Formats: sequence, structure tokens, C-alpha cells
Amino acid sequence: MAKTSDEVLRVAGMDAGYGHVRVVRDANVSVRIGEVVGLLGRNGAGKTTFINAVAGLIDATTGSILVDDKELFGVAPNKRVAAGVAIVPSGGRLFRSLSVEENLTIGTRRTTQEQLDYVYRLFPEMVALRARYAGQLSGGERQMVAISRALLLRPRLLLLDEPSEGLAPIIVLRLAEAIKALCSSGIGILLAEQNIKFTDLICHRWYAIDKGDIAPLTHTNGNRGCSRASSSAA
Repeated sequence: MAKTSDEVLRVAGMDAGYGHVRVVRDANVSVRIGEVVGLLGRNGAGKTTFINAVAGLIDATTGSILVDDKELFGVAPNKRVAAGVAIVPSGGRLFRSLSVEENLTIGTRRTTQEQLDYVYRLFPEMVALRARYAGQLSGGERQMVAISRALLLRPRLLLLDEPSEGLAPIIVLRLAEAIKALCSSGIGILLAEQNIKFTDLICHRWYAIDKGDIAPLTHTNGNRGCSRASSSAA
């Protein structure tokens, strides 16, 4: 697959798994700037393995992982963060004994007030929660904090693993609006999900994953809420 000028992610021929177990096979996925791409599959299909391999949390065994045309295959996770990759894992994984604002700033060397103001504008509900312990938050509030923490890394590519899992429908809609605002800001988003209704609200394109095999998905029922010049399949 030839890279196009506005791609932020290009994965080609990637295998990944755990030890000798190959979970993802010959994966080919792209994400463009300002685009939300869905990776749809059931539990156990390989979504998290793929996301973690792109983030460097597990090792890909073959293939290529390009972010802004920079090869990240075999590169350490912290260097992928420096290259513009941020991940929000399933469940958010916050530090429950720390406050919201401590969770936001713990992973960055230097967080400016301007950066904090940006995420507070994106999720104004968090302003009143800044001093609250993360362990006291609802599921939707924890997801907002986890996404905000990733955004403070100033990513070019945001990886979201099952962000709607366990959330009430009204919170899912609020999350969808926030993701629309994010893609309009010019980053690329890869969204691993099994909630098709949620992805219908925000995704430009979809891939289906089943037993580790990934293929472009033709799926036209939905409201593609983020505007792009082009959203054709790669």
C-alpha cells in the first residue's frame, strides 16, 4: 500500500502476539490526519493486541509501523510517545489514590496551564472534579480523564481501546461529541470497538477484525460527524 501525504499511521504486513502465539496476522491499516477509523470486532478478536502492538506495549514480530512516515517497528514505547503516539487503554487505568489533576499531569514532564485549560474546555465536567480522587469517579468521568491525560502528550495519533465499554448511553453520546472535536483539531484517531452504534456516530472508515485477520469494512449506515476532504477506504 502506497502512503498518501496526509496519513499519520500506516501499518503494513504486521504480525503480533504473545510468545509463540500469533494473534494478529498480516495487518494492513491506515489512519489519516483528521480522521477517525474504527477497528470493529468481538471480544477476543485481536483488537487490543493490534492497538498495543502499534503503541509498542507488545512487540510486533513482522511488518512495518509508520507514524508520520517514521518507522516505529521495534521502537520502545516511550520513543513512540515522543513520535506522537498516545494510547487510552480499555478501562482508562487511572491511579485511584491520586486526584484528577494529579492523574492528568503524572505522565508528562511539564504540563502548562494552557494544556490543562484545553482539556477542561473539551470536558468541562472535569473542572469541578480536579481535586477528587480518581477512585471516586464514575466510569464516564474516568474515561474523560484518561483521554485528557493522553491528549496532554500532544499526540499525532490517538489510540482508543473500547472507550464506550460500560458507559451509560447518554455518556456515550457525550464521548462521541468530544471525539468529533478532537478529530477536527487535526489528529488521527484509531478506535477499537465492538459497539457499532457508537462508531456510527464518529467514524469515517472501518476495518473488521476476526480471529486476528483485518480487512476494510464497507459500512455506510452512520453519521460521519467529523468533516474531511476525503474519507475513502485505503
